[in-house]
Amino acid sequence: MTQVAAADRVSGRTRVRWAVAGLAAAAAALALPAPAQAVTEPEADGVVIVGVPGLTWSDIDEQTTPALWDLADAGASAAMSVRTLGSWTCPEAGWVSLGAGERAGGVAARDAQCTAQSNLAAPADTGEGWTVEGWDAFVEANSAFNYGARLGSLADALAEAALQQDAAAAEAEAEGEPAPEPNPGSCVAAIGDGAALAAADTEGRITFWAPGLDALPEAMAACDVVIVDPGVVVGDTADNAPDTTTDYDQLGQDDTEVGTEETSAADDAGEIEPEADPVRTAAARSADAAVAQVREALPDTWRLIVAGISDAAAPSSLHPVLYAGPGVEPGDLTSATTGRDGYVQLTDLTATALAVVGADIPATVAGAPVTVRPESGHSAGEAVADGTDETAAAAAVADVSPNFYWTLSFVGVGAVFAAAHLVAGADRWRRTARTVCIAFSAVPVAGVAAGIPPWWRADHPKLAFWGLILAGVAALTVAASLPWTRRGIRPVLVVAGACAALIAVDQVSGATWPLHTPMGYTAQAGARFTGLGNYAFSVFAAAVILLVCFVPWRGRARIWGPIALGVCAVVIVGAPMLGRDMGGTLTLVAAGILCCLKLWGRRLSLGALALAGGVAFAVFAIGGLLDYLRPEEDQTHLGRFVGSVLDGTASQILIRKASAAWGTVGESMTWISLAALIAAVLIWRRRAPIRTSAVAAAVVGLTAVAAIGGLVNDSGMAVPGFTAALGFGLLAVAVGPRPTAPATAATEPAQAQPAAH
Repeated sequence: MTQVAAADRVSGRTRVRWAVAGLAAAAAALALPAPAQAVTEPEADGVVIVGVPGLTWSDIDEQTTPALWDLADAGASAAMSVRTLGSWTCPEAGWVSLGAGERAGGVAARDAQCTAQSNLAAPADTGEGWTVEGWDAFVEANSAFNYGARLGSLADALAEAALQQDAAAAEAEAEGEPAPEPNPGSCVAAIGDGAALAAADTEGRITFWAPGLDALPEAMAACDVVIVDPGVVVGDTADNAPDTTTDYDQLGQDDTEVGTEETSAADDAGEIEPEADPVRTAAARSADAAVAQVREALPDTWRLIVAGISDAAAPSSLHPVLYAGPGVEPGDLTSATTGRDGYVQLTDLTATALAVVGADIPATVAGAPVTVRPESGHSAGEAVADGTDETAAAAAVADVSPNFYWTLSFVGVGAVFAAAHLVAGADRWRRTARTVCIAFSAVPVAGVAAGIPPWWRADHPKLAFWGLILAGVAALTVAASLPWTRRGIRPVLVVAGACAALIAVDQVSGATWPLHTPMGYTAQAGARFTGLGNYAFSVFAAAVILLVCFVPWRGRARIWGPIALGVCAVVIVGAPMLGRDMGGTLTLVAAGILCCLKLWGRRLSLGALALAGGVAFAVFAIGGLLDYLRPEEDQTHLGRFVGSVLDGTASQILIRKASAAWGTVGESMTWISLAALIAAVLIWRRRAPIRTSAVAAAVVGLTAVAAIGGLVNDSGMAVPGFTAALGFGLLAVAVGPRPTAPATAATEPAQAQPAAH
C-alpha cells in the first residue's frame, strides 16, 4: 500500500507538472500577436495636412462649412484623439506632436482657454531657410516628459529618405545601371506659424515656410509633404466657453484614472446640436474657406488630410479627421494604434504622411498609418452624425466617471467590512452582510453592461447611466438570491460567471461596451480603443480565479478544468484580435499558475514562485519578440517596447509607467484596496485560517492578481481596487460564517479536499 500510494503521489506530481507546462505552452502560443498583414496603399505624389485647432464634428455643416462637408462626403473620416501630455491639448502641443509623431508638449503656459499656446510666433528667416526660435526650449521641456518624443521626427525621416535615394542612385551608377528617378521633394514644407512647429527637423530648421496659402503651389513644388496652419482656432467666446476654473491636470492628466476630467460643458452630452456661437461659427467658416482654397490648388495626384489637431480649450474632446485623394475611398478610417474603425490618434497622421510618400517610419514615431475601410452608402451626413455621437459618448463617460470611481471606492469600504463581519463577526446582521457583499460585487459587472445601450443619448445622461447601474445590480443580486441559486457557493458562481461571460462576449464581439462606461477608457484619452483595459481586466481576472477555485470539479476535471478555463481566459486577455493586454497576460498567467498549484494541494515554495514568474515572463518575452519582428507599422505596443529595450529607450517608458502608477496612490480606488487589506487582517486575527484548498487557492489567486497587476500596469492602485470590488465580497460569501452546527452542507463544495489521483 505504501508503494502504491507513493506511486500515486509521483504520478500526481507528474500530471501537475505536465498540466502547468501545457498551460504555459498554450498561453504562449495563443497570446502571440496575429500575423502581419501587408499594408498596400496607392501611390500619391504628396500629401497636404491642414490642421485646424479646436475643430469638432459639430462645426461641420452643409451650409456653414460646405468645403468640409463635401470632403466628408467624398473621402474617409474618423474621430481623433488629440491627447498628448495632459488632460487637454493646446495648439502648440498639437503642432509639436504632429512633427514628432509622439506625445509632446509646448513651452508656453497651458491655461484652460489655451490663450498662450494659441499665440504662435513666425519662424526666423536665416537666409538659407527658416528656423523655429526657441527650439532648444521645446527640446528641453519634452526631455522631462518621459514619452521619449523626438521633436522633428517627421522632417528627419523624409531627409533620411532623400539620403537613401541618393545612395541608391550612386550605387546604380557605380554598377552601370539606370539610376532610379530622383525625388527632390523628400522634405516638409510649412504654411502658417503653427505648421512651422510640425515641419521643423530635430534642430528646429524648416526647409520651406510661407505665411499664407498663396505660396501653396510653391510649397508643393518644393516638398512632397506640406503642413498648413490656416491661422484660425475654432473656439467659443469667453461667455460661452467651457469651464475655465477647474484645474484639470489635478483631476487626472495621465492615462490611469481616465474619466477624472470634469466636463461641465457636457452636462447634456446627448445633445447633437450645441448652441451656435457667433465667434465659433465665424472661425469655422474661415477654416472652411482655407480648406476650399487648398482643394482648388491640389493636384489630382495629391492627397489631403484635414484634422482638428488640438483642443481650443479645456476639457478635451474628440476631433474630426477627413482624408481624401487618389486611392482613398469613402468610408471609415482606422489604425493599428486604435484597432477600431472610426477612431485614430494624432500621432497616426505623422505615420500616414510618411507612408503616403513611401518613407520609412522610424521607431520614434508612435503612430501607425491610417487604413481606409470602404463603406457603401457613405455620406457626409452619416459621417458627421457618427462623429458627433462618438464625441458625445466620450464626453458623457468623462462626466460620470469621477462619481462612479469615488462611489465604488467609498461604498466598497463599507462592503469590505460587511464581508469581514460575514466571515468573522457576530451572528446578527450576517444575512444583510451577505446580501451587501453580493450586491456590491455586481457593481463592476453592471458597469460593463451599462455600455450596451446608448445611455449618453438620453435627455439626462447621468441619470440614465446610474439607472442602468442600479438595474444591473438589482438584476444580478436577485439572480444570485433565488431559491436554487442562493445556497452555498452558488451566488459566487452566478456573479463571477456573469462577469466572465459578459467580458468574454464583449471581447469576441468587438470590445465596444467598456469603451462607453467608466470600466474602460474614454476614446478621447487615447489610452485603449479596443481590447481589454486595466479596469475590466481586473474584474475579469478576479472572476476567472473564483470560477477556477469554486466550480465543483470532479475527478480528472479537477486538473484539466482549471487548465482549460485558464487557457481560454489567457487567450481572451492576450490575443491580438481580442484583449491585446500583455500586462494582463503576464499577470493572469502568473496568478493562474500559483492558484492552480494551491488548488491541487501543492506548497507554494520559492521554486513555485520562480516557475510562475518564469513562465509568465517567457510568454511576455516570446510574444514581444515575435511582435517586434513584424513590420514597424504592424507592431503593437508590446513589439515597440521590445524595440525600445533594444535601442536603450525602454527606461523612459518604464519610468513613465511607474510614475503613472505611483500617481494613483491616494486616488479613489486606493481606499477600497486599503480597506480590503485591513479587513483581511481582521479576519485572520478573529478567525483561524480556513484550511480548504479552494479558499486558499482563491486567496492566493486574487492576491497575485492585485499585487502583480498593480505593479506591471500603469493603472497602479486601480487594479487591486477593482479586484477587491468583485473578489473580496464573493470570497467572503464562499467562506461563509463560522459553522455553529455540525451540518454545513451549504458550503460543502468549498470545503472539498483535492481528489486523490
